[in-house]
Amino acid sequence: MGVPLVDGWAAAVETNTAALYFAGDRVLKVKKPVSLGFLDFSTLEARRTACADEVRLNRRLSPDVYLGVSDIMVDGTTVEHGVLMRRLPFDSSLSALVARNAPSLADDIVRVARLLATFHDHSAVVGKELELDSWLHPGQMWRDNVAQARALSPAELSTEDLDAAEWLAQRYVAGRGPLFRDRLAAGLVREGHGDLLADDVFLLPDEPRILDCLEFDQRLRVTDVLLDIASLMMDLERLGRGDLARLLLDKYSAEVGEMHPQSLEHFYVAHRALIRAKVASIRSKQIGATSRVPRDLLAMCIRHLQAAQVRLVLVGGLPGAGKSTLSTVLAGRLPSTVVSSDSVRWEISP
Repeated sequence: MGVPLVDGWAAAVETNTAALYFAGDRVLKVKKPVSLGFLDFSTLEARRTACADEVRLNRRLSPDVYLGVSDIMVDGTTVEHGVLMRRLPFDSSLSALVARNAPSLADDIVRVARLLATFHDHSAVVGKELELDSWLHPGQMWRDNVAQARALSPAELSTEDLDAAEWLAQRYVAGRGPLFRDRLAAGLVREGHGDLLADDVFLLPDEPRILDCLEFDQRLRVTDVLLDIASLMMDLERLGRGDLARLLLDKYSAEVGEMHPQSLEHFYVAHRALIRAKVASIRSKQIGATSRVPRDLLAMCIRHLQAAQVRLVLVGGLPGAGKSTLSTVLAGRLPSTVVSSDSVRWEISP
């Protein structure tokens, strides 16, 4: 995790849940004593445990960055704990590369896709290494996040938009029980990163490093692998690079042979947009400022939920009227799949 140098050497950055102190080639990350409903760092012991988990889990994707847990002491007494990290160059972060439209971006995205494919291939699988109750059903994830957004972000996120997002999401979930069960049975629900963002992806010469996984709740890390990818897709779209989001998913899918309906992509991108809207709203509240970012992210969430809706277009007419021709043209533009009644009748006839 990097920031632009301040005075060429030291800097400090604050997030919703931590303060980061940059000095020379090191970073010390200290967690705030906060309780936000979905996480609780209010006690010293909870922060120590979270620091240890952060080091252990992030070494999966950045083994040489997370150096260990440091005890902060005053007069021989431990007063706080922090995560000691190696400082990475800010200008190598994916967000910085996107901001300056680096010519290497397409190749960089391919490198990230390959790293994530390898990471997921070695991740614990629900139904094998992990128990079923380590996985939070998508419908429950939505209910929890909408409820948290309502409680934590009343001024930033409108009730009407949250209502719309919740209705669209639960309508999608209600018809997708077999899809979620199939992906679970196929071993596609694994312990992933949980919070992939462009700020936390660094393209170093040897291989990418990915930082800052979600350490405080295993059930928020144990998800469909597509949801992990959708997190970074959402962030790339937010940065104005939907083309890179598509490239990421295409290359990842090619690497692992992961197949899914397009509606599921939209559903998971929408879920990540909702989470980021909630987090952005909390941050605005903490610093006492208003921002359009939470509302823009919630609007992105709703757009993707609308795109996830399955639509049926019926084309009818007399024999020879051009039904097949019209259907083929429509299928190419929507896009969609043509189901011919003549073909179906032929397949089911005795």
